Amino acid sequence: MLYIYQFPDWTRFRFDHARVLDALGKARFCEGRLAGMLSFIGARDLETGLVTEDIVANFAIDGITLDADSVRTDVVLRAQGSSAHIQNYIGAIENFTAPLSQERLLNWHSALAGNRKATWRDNKSEVSADNGTLHFSGPGPERLNSEMEYFLRWFENTPMDGTIKAAVAHFWFLTLRPFDTANGRLARAITALQLSRAQNSARIHYSLNQQILKNRDEYFRTLNKAQCGNGDLTEWILWFLKQIEAAVQTSESAIEFQTRRFRFLAQHSGVQTTEREQVLLNASLMGELPKDFTAKDVAAIFGTSHDTALREIQSLIDKGLVRASKKGGRSRTYSVVE
Repeated sequence: MLYIYQFPDWTRFRFDHARVLDALGKARFCEGRLAGMLSFIGARDLETGLVTEDIVANFAIDGITLDADSVRTDVVLRAQGSSAHIQNYIGAIENFTAPLSQERLLNWHSALAGNRKATWRDNKSEVSADNGTLHFSGPGPERLNSEMEYFLRWFENTPMDGTIKAAVAHFWFLTLRPFDTANGRLARAITALQLSRAQNSARIHYSLNQQILKNRDEYFRTLNKAQCGNGDLTEWILWFLKQIEAAVQTSESAIEFQTRRFRFLAQHSGVQTTEREQVLLNASLMGELPKDFTAKDVAAIFGTSHDTALREIQSLIDKGLVRASKKGGRSRTYSVVE
C-alpha cells in the first residue's frame, strides 16, 4: 500500500468543488449568523470559555488531560499566564497576521511538547489507532527540510479560500508529521491560526477542537483514509466543514437564552419595570422558569404566596410584557411577550 506522499505529485490535492463549495456555503452561513448574534449580546465570558475548551480539547484528542480551571485562569491572564503552551496557542489566534515560519513552529513545539530540540524529527514517525486497524507512517526524516519549506511557502503565499486552506493545512501537516511528538496539537494550532485569517478576526466564536474530540475516532479514520489515498481530499474537507458547522450550532445553543433576553429587552426598552419584575422576566427568558410558567412556579422563585405571585404576574400583563393563556384557574399558564 502506498501512502499519499509516496506519489510524485502528492501535494497537488484535488477535491469535488461542487460538493465542497456547497458545504462551505452552509458553514459560512452558520458562522455569519453566530457572529451576528455574538455582536448583539457581547458574551465575552463565553469567548473565554470557548478558548479554554479549545485548548483542553486540543490536548484531550491526543490523550492528555489538562485541568480546565487552571487553563481558564491562564486564558484570562493571556500573556501574563504561567503556561507557555497556552500563551502560544492564544498567540496563534491573536497574532494570526504574523507569518508561520520554521522558527515560529519550533517555538510552538517547545511549548506544546516541552521539548527544546529545535529541529525536525530525525527518525521514523508512525501512528496507529482503532486497535491497530488504522496505521500511518510519515515520510522519512531526510525529506522533512524540503517538504516543510514547501509547506510553509504554500501556507503563506498560495491564494485559496481560507477555510478550505485550514482543512488542507491540517491534513498536510499531519501527513508530514515533522516532529517526534505533538504533531496533532500543532496541526490544530495551525488550523486555529488559519481560521482566524479566514475570518480576519482573533475572536473565537466556537470550539472546533471540542467538536473534533466528540468525534475523535471518526477524525482519525477520515484522516487515515485520505493519507492512504491518491490526493483526493473531498471527504476530509467535507468532514472538516461539517465539524465547523456543528461547533457553530453548539455555540448558538449556548447563547440561546442570552440572545432571547437581549431581543426581549430591545423590543420593550421603553417599559419601566420593578426589580422584582426584572427578576421574574429574567428567570423566564434565561430558562430558569418554564417557557409557559404558572403562578406556582413564580411563587417558588420568590418564596412567596400564590396570591403575591399572581400580583407580580398581573402587573407585567398590564404592562404588555406577559400574556396569560386562555385556560383559567390555578393551572393557567403565562409567557413573556416576544
